[in-house]
Amino acid sequence: MTQENNADSLSAALQVPPRRTLPQPALVLALVAILSSGGVWLYQQSAMEQLKTDLASQLASNQKLQQEIRSNQTQMQQIQQQLQVQVQTHAGKLAEAESRQESLTTMYDTLTRSESIHTLAELEQVLTFASQQLQLAGDVNIALTGLSNIDQQLARLNRPELITVRQAITRDMDALKATPYLDVVGITAKLDSLIDKVDNWPLQIDAGHDQPIKHTPSTTDTSKANQLLSEIWHEFKQLIQIRRMDKPDAALLTPDQKFFLRENIKLRLLNARSALLQRNETAFRTDIAATSRYIHDYFDTKMPATQSAIIILKQLEDQQLTVAIPDLSASLTAVRNARTTAERVKP
Repeated sequence: MTQENNADSLSAALQVPPRRTLPQPALVLALVAILSSGGVWLYQQSAMEQLKTDLASQLASNQKLQQEIRSNQTQMQQIQQQLQVQVQTHAGKLAEAESRQESLTTMYDTLTRSESIHTLAELEQVLTFASQQLQLAGDVNIALTGLSNIDQQLARLNRPELITVRQAITRDMDALKATPYLDVVGITAKLDSLIDKVDNWPLQIDAGHDQPIKHTPSTTDTSKANQLLSEIWHEFKQLIQIRRMDKPDAALLTPDQKFFLRENIKLRLLNARSALLQRNETAFRTDIAATSRYIHDYFDTKMPATQSAIIILKQLEDQQLTVAIPDLSASLTAVRNARTTAERVKP
C-alpha cells in the first residue's frame, strides 16, 4: 500500500498542472504593443543613425563651405586692396587731369579773351572808318559792307557776351538798308565828265571865227586887185582882233578871258562835287546853277557839246541830296562796351 501510495504521489507530482491562459484579445494587443514599441525603437534608432549621418555630412559640407568662404574672403580682400590701389591711382590721375583741364580752360579763356579784345579793337576801327565815310560821303554801300564783315567776324568768334554787339549791328544794317539810295558815284562821274569837257565847249565869241573866206574867181584885172586886197585885209585881221562881250565879269575876265572863264567853271564843278560829298544841297545847287548860267551867257548853246552839258546840268540840278542817313553810334557803343568789359575780366 505504501508503494501504491508512493506511486500515486509520484504520478501526481509528474503531472503538469493546468496553465492559466489569458484572454485572446488581450494577448493580441500585448503583442501589437510590443511590436509597435520595437518598431518605434528601431525607427528611432534608424532615424538617429540617419540624422547622425546627415549631421556629419552637413557639418563636413559646412566646414568645406566655411573654407571656401574664408578663401573667397581672402581673395575679396586681395581684390579690394587691388581696387583701392587702382582707385588711388585713378584718383591721382583724375586730379592731375582736372588740374590740366583747369589749366587748359584758363589758357583757353585767356586766349579767347585776348582774341576777343584784339578783334573788338579792329572792329572798332572799321566801324569808326565806316561811320566817317557814311557821314562825310554818305556811302551807304561801304557802311553796309563794313557792318556785314564785322558781323561775320563776330559769328566766327561765337562768344555769348558778343550777342548784344551783333544785335546792335543788325539793327544798324536794317536802318541802312531802309535808307533811300543816292548814287554818289554816278553823280560824281557826271561832274568829272563835265570838268574834262569844259575846254571843248565853244564860246559865243568864237562862233564863225574860223570859217574860211570864199573867193570868187574873176576874169578882169580889177577883180584880181580886189581879191588881193581882200586877202591882205584878212591877214591883217588875223593879227589884230577886236572882240566884244556883252556881259563881262570883272572877277573872271582877266587879260586871258577864255582861260579864266573855263577855270572858273571847273572850280564851280569841283565845289559842287565837294558839296555832294558833304550832302550840302544848297551849295551843290548854287554851283550847278552858276555853271548853267555861264554856259548860257558865254558859250554857243547850239553846239552838240554844249547842249549835252546843259542836259547833264539840268539832271544834276534836279537831284535831291537831302537824305536822312542813320549813324552807327549804336554799333560803336556796343563794341566799345564789349571791349571794356573784356579788358576788365581777370584771367
